[in-house]
Amino acid sequence: MALDDNKDKQEAEDNKATRPEESDDDNEDDNAIPLGPQCSLKEQLEKDKDDESLRKWKEQLLGSVDINNIGETLDPEVKFLSVSIVSADRQDMVLPIPEDGKPQGLWFTLKEGSQYRLKFTFQVSNNIVSGLRYTNTVWKTGVK
Repeated sequence: MALDDNKDKQEAEDNKATRPEESDDDNEDDNAIPLGPQCSLKEQLEKDKDDESLRKWKEQLLGSVDINNIGETLDPEVKFLSVSIVSADRQDMVLPIPEDGKPQGLWFTLKEGSQYRLKFTFQVSNNIVSGLRYTNTVWKTGVK
């Protein structure tokens, strides 16, 4: 019996040594990819303008952008226009988002167990957005 206990302890130590430490934290910032220096959209467009392939790629990514109408700000402005509820059982339900971003009253109700997808329509100006995060809060009979 003692031999089996020592063998189990040794296996546990070996597994611990070969596995990276697991933490219970859900902190996603630890896993973030290091990004290069942030620069304005105007600077991005003016960089590498001698390189034909990069210029074409930027045009494909950004569309036709007038450099004279671009601001110098680093922070992009993201404006959410609408949320659509897409379901196979019904027509798409498009909910426009008010200017202040706060809908009045109950916006929509979904039946429990229903299958649906959300589609967001938004507009970005002033710079490139590297990622948007969506968080969902579910309320069931008044309980979060």
